[in-house]
Amino acid sequence: MLPLPDTTSADLLPLFERMGQESAERRMRLQVDHSATLFGAGRGTLHFENFHAVRITLEYVLEVSGLAGRARRNCADYRVEQVETTLANLPQTFDGYRIVQLSDLHTDALVDGGAGILSALKGLEYDLAVLTGDFRFATNDDYQPCLSAMAPLVKQLQNAPDGCYGILGNHDFLEFVPSLERLGVRMLLNEQVAIVRGSDALTLAGVDDPHFYGAHDLGRALGTTPDQTCTLLLAHSPEIIAEAESMGVALYLCGHTHGGQICLPGGFPILANASCSYRYLKGAWRFNSMHGYTSRGTGFSTAAARFFCPPEITLHTLKRAGQS
Repeated sequence: MLPLPDTTSADLLPLFERMGQESAERRMRLQVDHSATLFGAGRGTLHFENFHAVRITLEYVLEVSGLAGRARRNCADYRVEQVETTLANLPQTFDGYRIVQLSDLHTDALVDGGAGILSALKGLEYDLAVLTGDFRFATNDDYQPCLSAMAPLVKQLQNAPDGCYGILGNHDFLEFVPSLERLGVRMLLNEQVAIVRGSDALTLAGVDDPHFYGAHDLGRALGTTPDQTCTLLLAHSPEIIAEAESMGVALYLCGHTHGGQICLPGGFPILANASCSYRYLKGAWRFNSMHGYTSRGTGFSTAAARFFCPPEITLHTLKRAGQS
C-alpha cells in the first residue's frame, strides 16, 4: 500500500505555487462539496458524474435488460489506436516521435484490474507517455485504491525514454499529486516542460481541469513558451480549444468525454458530457491551425458499460510537414 500524501497547508503550499494561487484555491473550494453538487465552476453545465442516482438507474436498466454482462466485457475490449499527425513546426529531430496516451483510467474500477492495458502496452514502443486526467472512479471517495492500481501501470510507462507526464481531471483531487509523482508521473499543474533532443525541443504543457473546476490557466502554462516553438498541450477536456489555438498550441490532447461511452450503432454518442461541438468528442480533429485528439478513454465512468465505443490506448506519431 502506498502512503497517503500529507495534506496539511504546509505540504500543499508547493502545489499552490506551481499551479497558481487563484486556480488552486478555486479547486480546493470545489473539492469540499464535489460529490454534492451538479454545478461546477468550469465549462461543463450539469455534472451527472456527481449524481449517484444516474449510476444506480443505469445499472438497474442493464441488469433487467440482460445487457450487463456484455456491457462489462466491452469495458475490457481495449483497442490500440494508431494516429499520425503532421505538424508544420515540428523540429526535424522529432520527426517520427511517438507518444502513448491513456485517459480517464478510473483505475480503481477497471474490470480486469488493468491486465489488458498492461498487455497492450508491452507490445508498444513510444518515446513519451501522457495521462490526460481522471485517475479515480468516483469523485469523493478514498483515493488509495486508485493510487495502488496506478503503480503497475506507471512502472510500465516508465519505459518511455522521455518519461511519463499527467494532468488532473474532474474526478481527481489536488492532494494526491505527491503520491502520483512519487510513483513516477510528473504532474503538470498549469505548467510546462521542455522535451529536448540535441539542440531541438518540444514544449509539453498541461493545465488543470477546465470542465468542473475551471482551474486551468493557459496563460501560466504557455506564457513563457518561445515563439515558433512546437507546443503540445494536455487538457482534460476539449472545452478550451479556441483559447489554446489562439495561443499557438500545435497539438491538443484530451479525453473526459469517453467518446460517449454508451453510443448508438456507428459510434454516435447519446450524451456529450462536454460543452463543445460533437466533432470534438472523440478521435482526431482540427481547429483552424491546431490539431487535436480526444480519447474515448481507457477506463469507464458511472457504470461498467460500453456500447459501440470501445476503450482505447492511443499511440500518436508526430510527423514533420514535408517529410515522407
